[in-house]
Amino acid sequence: MIPAITASKIYSIIGNNNSLVPLAIKDIANSLGITAGSYITGDAAEGKDRFIDEVGTQGIWLFGIPIYKKVIDWAIFKPFKYDPKVDPRIMHDKEVLKQAFRYADESVRANIKKAAQNQKMFKGLTFGKFAASTILTIFSYGALTKFRYKYTENKIREEEKAKMEAAAKANGKSNVPFTPTHLPPKFSQAFSAVHKDTSSQTNGQKGKDTTFTGKSPLQVLDHFMFSPTNNLMIVDAAITSERLVMSETKQDFFGYLIKEGSFWGFMYIAGKKIQEHLEKSAETKHNRNIGLDARVIESTELNNAMKTNKLAEALEEFSKVAGKSDAEIYKFLNTNPENLVVQFAKKSDIIETMDEKFMGFTLKKSDKIDNRRYIDIGEVKGVYENLGRLKAQLADYMAESADNTVDTFLKQVKKLKRASILKNIGSCIGALGIVAPAIMVAFRFMSKNKDFERKQKIIAELQQQQQNQQA
Repeated sequence: MIPAITASKIYSIIGNNNSLVPLAIKDIANSLGITAGSYITGDAAEGKDRFIDEVGTQGIWLFGIPIYKKVIDWAIFKPFKYDPKVDPRIMHDKEVLKQAFRYADESVRANIKKAAQNQKMFKGLTFGKFAASTILTIFSYGALTKFRYKYTENKIREEEKAKMEAAAKANGKSNVPFTPTHLPPKFSQAFSAVHKDTSSQTNGQKGKDTTFTGKSPLQVLDHFMFSPTNNLMIVDAAITSERLVMSETKQDFFGYLIKEGSFWGFMYIAGKKIQEHLEKSAETKHNRNIGLDARVIESTELNNAMKTNKLAEALEEFSKVAGKSDAEIYKFLNTNPENLVVQFAKKSDIIETMDEKFMGFTLKKSDKIDNRRYIDIGEVKGVYENLGRLKAQLADYMAESADNTVDTFLKQVKKLKRASILKNIGSCIGALGIVAPAIMVAFRFMSKNKDFERKQKIIAELQQQQQNQQA
């Protein structure tokens, strides 16, 4: 049975910086705004060209890597009898690996053992899957770009040739040069110079490597390999570079410069910073911690635990291992399934369980930890710390007045959490779907030639061909 999608689930998904859903929402807003801007400043040809670019890129960007990974799982992992769900990060710490094998469900224990006994090969296959799926996705975008350019060019040529023939027929001549409207003088020569300038500008974009201060090469690799959003950053870097390098006109180049700059800013950087600011503001101004997942904040389990001594007991129990090694904490997570810190980490998807899923939907819920999966101990500690702060804030709130209740307190926390998520996603949508396209439109209207330059180039070429035929 597919569970109902609750409001808390929706807020949890769109408020999760590691989820692809908020990225998709932002990208759809950006695509709609920019496509509309292209129709406003250009014409139907430019609008269609932009639509193909935006929708096609979005599909490749969101689904390219997951689809290619599934294909590689079937084509490579399955023949070698490796379980692709085993996360190599559980092998970084030998003691954690021992605990993972010890507490693993019987159905997957052999899979963990096989991967652990052949770590070099398994890690190599996993890295190969990451690299191949990323590269294939990038190549797919390159193929889309070539198709889009060719499709748009052919459509424009067909339309303009029809206009030229109609003009010639109306004048009773067979080869009358067609003079397009708004065509700058000596456009072909001007275009060549522009394209040369554009190429030199894009070459200046190369050679800038992102560094992750304080992280080992292995941690940096993990940072990209196992996070869907960070994996997309590599694809986006390639798409951005390709769009700038393959821009056929200065108009295209600066348009993409505005689009890609705003996209990177609000897709990967601003969203997280805005959420951090809103969470800090809720704590400093209202003394309410909203760092927990929305599903935890709105759960009846948290409400009931705060009305009893159960939360305090759970925090006290977890505190005994909080300062110990990752292996000790890992053992605690597997041996104390009733502890609220463990339960809420599962509810937040920090700890994955042996659920039966189909196309992302949970068919059968399980409380058994899936020890093939990596557990970020730092995030588990974050749940513990957020619960502790929330407990202390509740005590302060209850001391203020005898009329105060746990229900009222959690209602305020829930309201602040929802508001922060809506403000975050709303501000990013506004920036990407309205502000960035408006800047692009303004740039076009302020330029000497706001018309679709690629179309003008094609018209100029057709005109030159006709003049050559006449001569």
